[in-house]
Amino acid sequence: MCLEISKSDQCVDVFVLTGKIGVQEATSIRQQLFPRIQNCVVPITLHLSAVTEMDSAGLGLLMAVQRLAADFNIDVRFTGIHENLKEHIVAVGITL
Repeated sequence: MCLEISKSDQCVDVFVLTGKIGVQEATSIRQQLFPRIQNCVVPITLHLSAVTEMDSAGLGLLMAVQRLAADFNIDVRFTGIHENLKEHIVAVGITL
């Protein structure tokens, strides 16, 4: 699993997630991503096309990202979601 900042400029921060997102990966991503969200002033995009698997910890991470961004009035988008993951993401109430 990897978290990569694909693009960071005045318009948008893009974070690319890859591989499996389970408990260990979600914890690592949270530690890296949350401080950036708290200091962000531009919209955020999480690109998920390379995510191969996501358990409840991964879904919880996405929910927490969405809530934290909303707390700081930052727009967040999730892109590149595979159909097999999209159903689970929508089911837990994550807005796409």
